[in-house]
Amino acid sequence: MLGLAIGDALGAPLEGMKAGRIKDVFGQARGYVDSGLAWRSRPYHYRSPGVYTDDTQQALCLAESLVRCYGFQAEDFARTLLRLWQAAPDLKFGAFRGIGPTFMKVMEKIGSGISPDKSGEPSAGIGAAMRVAPIGLYFLEDRDALLKAAIEQALVTHKDPRALSLAAALAYSVGRSASPAWESFKLEQRVDDLIQFAADAEETVEREYIAFLPPRVYDFFGLFYRSIEPFRHWQGMEQELVFSQVVNLANQAFPREKITTPSQNFALAAGVTALFLAVSSKDFESGIVTAINLGRDADSLGAMVGAALGARFGEALIPGEWKQGLKNYVQIALRGEALLQKDFTGLKLKNLKDMELELARFENQERDKFVQKMIAEEEYDPEAIARKREQKRKEMQKAAAKPRRKGKKEKRRREKAPWRRWQE
Repeated sequence: MLGLAIGDALGAPLEGMKAGRIKDVFGQARGYVDSGLAWRSRPYHYRSPGVYTDDTQQALCLAESLVRCYGFQAEDFARTLLRLWQAAPDLKFGAFRGIGPTFMKVMEKIGSGISPDKSGEPSAGIGAAMRVAPIGLYFLEDRDALLKAAIEQALVTHKDPRALSLAAALAYSVGRSASPAWESFKLEQRVDDLIQFAADAEETVEREYIAFLPPRVYDFFGLFYRSIEPFRHWQGMEQELVFSQVVNLANQAFPREKITTPSQNFALAAGVTALFLAVSSKDFESGIVTAINLGRDADSLGAMVGAALGARFGEALIPGEWKQGLKNYVQIALRGEALLQKDFTGLKLKNLKDMELELARFENQERDKFVQKMIAEEEYDPEAIARKREQKRKEMQKAAAKPRRKGKKEKRRREKAPWRRWQE
């Protein structure tokens, strides 16, 4: 749990940046960087050092629900998420920080009364995997229960076999990494074990959970295993070559947008990268540093890699300055203890909603201070940006209203066949 939160918090200030931009600004990010150095012209992207995002928040909600319900209960998990979502009427996203569009849509559905078994979106993102670590810890010794719970928690937000299979594989990676016996395996054995579980997970989704999925995602079965199976051949390769292979395979797996980096928010891009780093990294620090310096969805990639490596190497091998700089460090550690002992007894836990709301208000205040500072230094002019947006909006309206010029032979536009309209 600490590895997850630390990876998330280290990557949060870098989220949205390309790897080249990170290298230009920070050289190599090896700690809680000052995001103000990179976002002076866009200060609303500012993130306070040591503050984790909704990746860890969702994991904390899942952890509390697991212990409270003696296992996974979708309704209780959804209510726990909703309590944070509705924590403060003056905050747009409640106590959550840095949420994505898929999670936003899901919370709006749950808030309107839609049940969690129908709230998921047909997305192949990594949102279900970034929070799944508590499942791996709670069902440490029960492979079948781990697989079932990992898939069912993913269905609350995602209804795509690529996202569901990734969540199950990452939960298994965390659970196996926490077992001392797994670290004694040779690397080839660990890889084979993970690949076999990936095949079982995808088969289970198709056999037992296909009724929960929309028909338009049926063609995506088998793609996750195809992206994991090459792990056998990637051992010993240069990381840059491996990441190039990840990108190539991801682009063959029907992403919604072109994949240009191994850290993009796609189950078969950032998700596969996380699993590769989880089994191949030689220590916690090098694995996390590699993950966050890839940029793009750096916080979620850092969270997934951090969860697996934290379980694998333990708290003692996490750098001390990373632990000391993490907000709510003790409370996150206590929830990890609760997962292992399957009970809250003897643990002095703060109320989760109050704790997260306090941190959300703190980060909003820090961001507002930074925005005002950039305005005072004339690095940021909100009025000029508003004028540009208004001008662009008028230009788009004018272009839309302008009649099309007819050429000598205007090409007739054919209607797309139904099977080519599915994304629309």
